[in-house]
Amino acid sequence: MGFTSQSGEKNNPVVRAESELSLEVVILIVFGVFMLLFGLLLFRIQTGELPYAPDSTYGLFLVIVSFQVITMGKTPFGDLRRSWAVIVLGVCTAIVGMVACFIPGLLAEPVRILVGILLSAGGVALLVQLFFSEDKARVWLKVPGALQHLTVACGLVYVVSIVLGIITLLPGITTDTVTAVFLVIYGVGFFYLSWSIQKAGRLYPPGEAE
Repeated sequence: MGFTSQSGEKNNPVVRAESELSLEVVILIVFGVFMLLFGLLLFRIQTGELPYAPDSTYGLFLVIVSFQVITMGKTPFGDLRRSWAVIVLGVCTAIVGMVACFIPGLLAEPVRILVGILLSAGGVALLVQLFFSEDKARVWLKVPGALQHLTVACGLVYVVSIVLGIITLLPGITTDTVTAVFLVIYGVGFFYLSWSIQKAGRLYPPGEAE
């Protein structure tokens, strides 16, 4: 039975396609699900139909961010070498996020401000890197297809990140309905970005990139 299963996996293109998903793409999909679900639920939360603990939401976001930092060295401000300092930073971020999830109210303001800074300042930093780095948008936009999609997807995610960061830092600056719409767009943007990265990775493998 075990041999049959392995043979089936080798001959099944769907299984092969799923196994080719990189860790980065998987984490982006998780981010997309998180933001999309949060946005959709916020439509019901604002009417009082569903309970809501902002601390837990911010905490869960920090945990997902920390996982990306620890496993790949990818921070909200750009890529870093995966050193022990970066790993420790990621672990500390995860601890803060977990505490916020487990004990709502304990870190309400610090966590909100931290998430707001990560979203807004991180979005600005990544947007600047996207358009001013010589090996990113300047090159990608010259190549039709996947790399142009990648540029658009990155730009969309970074811009919405800045907007949501400002909304997080300045509660009440807009309505919950508008925030929910931005969250849905953010989630869809992550799906678009994950698809673009996966497609670009297949067409231009890192080892073959010039």
